[in-house]
Amino acid sequence: MTMKKDIDEKSKTQIKKEAEELQELGIELSGLPVRRLERLDLPDDLKKALIESRSITSNVAGKRQRQFIGALMRDVDPEPIRQALLQTDTGFPVESETVKETRAWLDRLLSGDPAGLEEFIHAYPGLDYQRLRQLLRNIKKEKATGKASKSLNALEQLVTKHVINK
Repeated sequence: MTMKKDIDEKSKTQIKKEAEELQELGIELSGLPVRRLERLDLPDDLKKALIESRSITSNVAGKRQRQFIGALMRDVDPEPIRQALLQTDTGFPVESETVKETRAWLDRLLSGDPAGLEEFIHAYPGLDYQRLRQLLRNIKKEKATGKASKSLNALEQLVTKHVINK
């Protein structure tokens, strides 16, 4: 007689994939400044492991620490952490639809498509379109020179502000 596998059971592949995603989220967290880590609602042992990971220089020990962080992350709900990371990146409260809309507009604006630019200008009439065009020009220049893009951050804030205040 063969037994059917419960639908609710996860495959080994699915469990491993979820563990790897949690480990990647932990790696992202370990790159945050200590002040931002403290603002997140994380268990003390996870915060301690994240802070300790910064001082590890050995590749093998670093890998072991990342795995340990991934194991600690299994006891934490990752969704509020992801939302908090998005909120601290943008500086605005995160609403998933707002973030999706902001990312879509940024992708269209950064693609260089003039139709996307005109559509954004028409969608948000209170927008300072000269500032928008200036930021887009600066981003192109900064990409060409390989500099860190301060204009990209300013553009992201500008778009996010207008999407939220729509």
